[in-house]
Amino acid sequence: MDWQFETSMEAMSDEEIRERIRRAYEYEIPAKIRPIPYIGDKREVVTYSSEELVARCPVTGLPDFYKIAIEFVPDEAIPELKSLKFYLLGYLDLPISHEHLVSKVYRDLEAAVRPSRLRITLDVAVRGGITTRVVLGDL
Repeated sequence: MDWQFETSMEAMSDEEIRERIRRAYEYEIPAKIRPIPYIGDKREVVTYSSEELVARCPVTGLPDFYKIAIEFVPDEAIPELKSLKFYLLGYLDLPISHEHLVSKVYRDLEAAVRPSRLRITLDVAVRGGITTRVVLGDL
């Protein structure tokens, strides 16, 4: 994808920002989350976490660093971990905001494995002295 970056938000119109958000949110990550069968206890809570998630700032293109925690109660499938790792690596060059990143991961994981319950927590590296955490879903 060809992305043009700016030095600040003020350099972009609302329409340019809206279009950039739409393109990033609709972008299909090439690596797919591969579901594998799950036959265990349906009350089990599974948690995967990674401190290696990196995406790009949708305005400047600079890297944003994240810690992601995926918690879910499996139903019929679970994600194969290598495929999940490569899926998360697919965000490396994608300019996307924190909130849209969480929503996109949630949507893709839900479609791939259809868990009974799902919650994703994204902790953003401190920027400008502000700590950000985005949570979607519940257990």
